[in-house]
Amino acid sequence: MSLFRKPSGRVLVVDDEPLILEMTSVFLKNAGFEAVTAASSAEALRRLAEKPVDAVLLDIRMPDEGGLQALPKFRAAQPDVPVIMLTGVGYEENLMREALEAGANGFVSKDTEMENIVLAIKRVVKQTHGEGETT
Repeated sequence: MSLFRKPSGRVLVVDDEPLILEMTSVFLKNAGFEAVTAASSAEALRRLAEKPVDAVLLDIRMPDEGGLQALPKFRAAQPDVPVIMLTGVGYEENLMREALEAGANGFVSKDTEMENIVLAIKRVVKQTHGEGETT
């Protein structure tokens, strides 16, 4: 018997900030997810080609290619995967609208509580894949 919960989904976290990748991965693992990380959109697309995921947490602004520019490539690689845009600039109405119009399933700010990010991921996984959690 394991003290750890079975993974409730595989989440790809894409951010150019190593600390964000590390912290988010820890919280996701504690919430029962398998976390996979990528520091760029190109690396993330390689990860998607290796093995599908149940959700993507995608930084909206990265030096190589921002999340809004990368989102269509994620949709082409795995059309049904829910994508939550992650931003360090807060909840700007125009940016949120642009992300949702581009096909994002949600939008969270890096300055929110980490539990809110986990809840957002759980919500889109549940909506897309049924319950998405094991007990």
